[in-house]
Amino acid sequence: MCNTISIMEEQLSYLSLARQIKYLRFGGLYKLDSKSPTTHKILHTIYMRGVLCFFIVYTIQQILKIHEVRGNMDKVMGTMFLLLTNMDCIYKISIFSTKPIQIEEIFNVLKGPIFNQREPEHRNILLDTVRQAFIVFRIFNSMCLFTCFLWVLHPTILHMQGKSVEFTVWLPFDVNSDPQYYIAVFYVWVQTTALAYCNSTMDIIIVFLLEQCRTQVSILRLDLVNLVEKSKKEAVETSCRYSYVLERRMKNIVKHHKEILSAADKIQDTFGGCTFCQFFVSGWILCTSVYRIVSVAPASIEFVSMVMYVVCILLQVYLYCYYGTELTYESEKLIQSAYTADWLEIPVKQRRYLITFMERIKKPICPMAGYIIPLSNATFISIVRSSFSFYAFLKNSGH
Repeated sequence: MCNTISIMEEQLSYLSLARQIKYLRFGGLYKLDSKSPTTHKILHTIYMRGVLCFFIVYTIQQILKIHEVRGNMDKVMGTMFLLLTNMDCIYKISIFSTKPIQIEEIFNVLKGPIFNQREPEHRNILLDTVRQAFIVFRIFNSMCLFTCFLWVLHPTILHMQGKSVEFTVWLPFDVNSDPQYYIAVFYVWVQTTALAYCNSTMDIIIVFLLEQCRTQVSILRLDLVNLVEKSKKEAVETSCRYSYVLERRMKNIVKHHKEILSAADKIQDTFGGCTFCQFFVSGWILCTSVYRIVSVAPASIEFVSMVMYVVCILLQVYLYCYYGTELTYESEKLIQSAYTADWLEIPVKQRRYLITFMERIKKPICPMAGYIIPLSNATFISIVRSSFSFYAFLKNSGH
């Protein structure tokens, strides 16, 4: 137990994601650690395949439902937004399942010595990110699960009142008679809850990989500002030449920056495709959700559940855009931190190193969705605008 705590103390950068990765493994969406027993890994791989098939079957049932109600636009839209959500989730699952080597490379960077230098002034910055990851995950995850609960609460109340109920999924039996109804509602609740839980967990992992890059840039900025002061202090403590200590620290800063760029590139290469899919699908989901909301009574549980769902989708997209913007903004301030260093105390040779480094950091880190769409607040606004524009077109064409 003490060894585990000690390891986590040395890997504060990874700690912000450790809980979510554990949940993904529990949910059958990510492979076990390479150090796990072979038998456990084989059984877990079978479990992962079963979970994926479970989700795919539900998605096929939704497609069959759309075919069944194809003549009724309201019913089609009532199923479409959930179908799109599920397809997006399955795509993310496929990324986590088929790219474990690339993902582990990113995690190893987070666990490595460059991202965890164990400097006292770094610790608080890293712990702030850990706390932020925990809070955001809990809020986002709870909102998604509560929405799924409302989805099954509404038809259950109608069923208890003796009214006819119809689920947004094809089922091979009449759901309006007992005990078939309770079998159906339990099945729908398990499927939607599992999908919401898995989807929200994967989203938090991806966005906090970006946030961890931002955190490292913040640490790099702090090291630049304190470069001269820390070098002088270390030179006195170790009886080494000041210029030697200064140069070594500068090389470490350059190495740290290269590692951040490498991590950001790996995150983009691994998750850029599913982020692009998320943005593309979210526009359609918002459009179909709003189309559905306007036909629902405002004072009903169904209306509340739909509003909650739209809020979840908006938050999902906003998290990507917000943390992408934060990373870009923080990296833009790197050069300002270099200027604030005490240049008069830096020898000419080391000044040249610093000037060369400043040329390198002029270009900020700009995460993209699929190498096309920047993760920025402007992108978030564009997605919302385009989805509501398409809704207006769809509504008018329906009339």
